[in-house]
Amino acid sequence: MNGAKRIVLVRHGQTNFNLERRFQGVVDHPLNDHGRLQARNAGRILARRIVTPSLQLVRMKGLDTGGQVRILSSPLSRAFETASIIAEEFEGVGADFTGPVMDERLIERAYGLFEGKTAAEAEADHPSEVAQWRESGESEAAGIERSDLVGLRVRTAALEAASSMDEGGTLILVSHGSAITRALVTFMGLDPLVFDEMRGLDNCHWSEVVHVGGGGSGASGRGAWRLAAHNIGYREDVLGA
Repeated sequence: MNGAKRIVLVRHGQTNFNLERRFQGVVDHPLNDHGRLQARNAGRILARRIVTPSLQLVRMKGLDTGGQVRILSSPLSRAFETASIIAEEFEGVGADFTGPVMDERLIERAYGLFEGKTAAEAEADHPSEVAQWRESGESEAAGIERSDLVGLRVRTAALEAASSMDEGGTLILVSHGSAITRALVTFMGLDPLVFDEMRGLDNCHWSEVVHVGGGGSGASGRGAWRLAAHNIGYREDVLGA
């Protein structure tokens, strides 16, 4: 396979809506100061890891040092500012990178009537829709975007960008908790409408999928995108998904 062999999916830094446990969805709510610090710390670790990866990654075909890095981001400001801070850290270590560039397909899952509300507020205002959502994770009546469509659009954006990169490069996508979780499930060949057993990412944590296969790289069978790491970050004691 030509193109990037590694895709890193990063959740944006903390916002006040995160602290208040509100549905954000497509509401364009900015990072708070702690979220900016989280982005700085995450960018520092990612830049160091990708520019000088571990010996295990060096030995894996296609995950060599010095590869091209491309940064794409959701257009929502909490994601794009996170991506911009991460890019500053890559610039600081002299990495060969481009971006961040916005891609509308990386936007968060729309939560319709629930957006801007806490769970308690949503339940008080829309009890039947909340009950439906709690039971299935979906609610057309509330205007919530379907999980499978979210996963498909994020995965499609990732694969299109990865395929256009130099072989062995790394693609970094800065997006949102629900969008990333559904994309990861879709990458694994599962249906997000059915599979709901993956915990979401913490703020400024990331997951990685790598394209490996054929046995010699540690995965048997045909080459495919496989989950290599999930919910990795600078600190573990941060607000959860």
